[in-house]
Amino acid sequence: MIKTVYYALCCLLFCSSFNLLAFEQASKEPPLQNEHSKSFDIAHFTLRAEILSLLELSNSFPKKAEKKVAHYLLNSAKVNSAEHYLLLLAQAKIKQHTNEHPRVIELLEKAKRLSEKINDTQLYLPIFADLYQVLSGSLVAVKQFEKAYQAKKTYIDKFNDYSDEKRDKTIALLTKKYELAHKVKANELLGNQNKLKTLRLNDVKHQQESLRRNFLLIFSSLLFFVLLLWRQFKVRKKLMMLSKVDSLTGVLNRSYLFVKGPALVIKAIKQGNDLSVLLFDIDHFKQVNDTHGYFVGDLVLGEISNMVNETMRDRDSLARLGGEEFVALLPNTDIDKAKAIAVRVVEKVAQHSFQHLGIQQPITLSIGVANINDTSADFDKIIQAADLAMYQAKTQGRNQMVNYATIAEDQERRSN
Repeated sequence: MIKTVYYALCCLLFCSSFNLLAFEQASKEPPLQNEHSKSFDIAHFTLRAEILSLLELSNSFPKKAEKKVAHYLLNSAKVNSAEHYLLLLAQAKIKQHTNEHPRVIELLEKAKRLSEKINDTQLYLPIFADLYQVLSGSLVAVKQFEKAYQAKKTYIDKFNDYSDEKRDKTIALLTKKYELAHKVKANELLGNQNKLKTLRLNDVKHQQESLRRNFLLIFSSLLFFVLLLWRQFKVRKKLMMLSKVDSLTGVLNRSYLFVKGPALVIKAIKQGNDLSVLLFDIDHFKQVNDTHGYFVGDLVLGEISNMVNETMRDRDSLARLGGEEFVALLPNTDIDKAKAIAVRVVEKVAQHSFQHLGIQQPITLSIGVANINDTSADFDKIIQAADLAMYQAKTQGRNQMVNYATIAEDQERRSN
């Protein structure tokens, strides 16, 4: 049962992901000729335009195409193997529109037997490879999922081979054009060099002027490359900074937080130092966004980030965890000092006026404090502990700080 469902899912996935790709590839092919009297060669067989038109008609107007396809099949002696193959495919498409899936499978199996007479290069064309996609659809309909999966896989393999071959031909053509253009440019350059040599021999003064021009050109090129390297260095430095910094608030971003945090934990363990973490959330921040808009909300995030940075020490780091949640890393800081910093942050934000942004009510923070000694020496565990303390602060009424150690002690007392 599991295997059957697996193949069904595979077939559905292939159908959804490659039908659009096949359509786009086919749309890039040259348009079919409209004159029924004209024909063109594909690989080793000639395909008449009317046969190809019937194949297209079977997709858009199956009822209209049905009689014409049947007529050609009754006179199959007048068509070659490739045309017979496409007529069977067209008839299968018509039957598929009426959900005659067993008949579709029978027609396509008959067409597959004709493929032995057709050159492989021709069979990889999308109009021929489409047989396996039609076959896959009918096999799914009759719940033969494994065979449907194999048919779809064959279609994709043929389509990929065709795309690869076409891409290789395109690349070869472009390469040939490039090489030709390069040779023309090289010949032009050689001609100019010969003219320059002639002028140098005839006029010493002109030679000296040419040397000066070459010197200036070399100097300009060197200067250009120096400036380019300097610019690339600045861009690289800026990109490295942007990879660490939250673009909205200017503090460390979440990704770099989980790089620097574990590093500080390892350093604290090796040196036997303390490490504390503050995790705070802006109370009722959703109401600020809903009432005043996201632009004002972004300004509030920026102002609070600045205030918290002003309160902390130079060695401390502030990072945006996500949304309105922030994390402060306090190396070489015991739990008492961390609590004192948290209290100062709570008070500073609560006393700050945001009336210049149109916010009349005060904005407050709920802060959770955790220390490396309160949990296992793992940064994720410390963050979880601080997060738990922060939610406890919200439960107790917000606008306050809660120490994780207090929660842990209460839980231990209750368990005893």
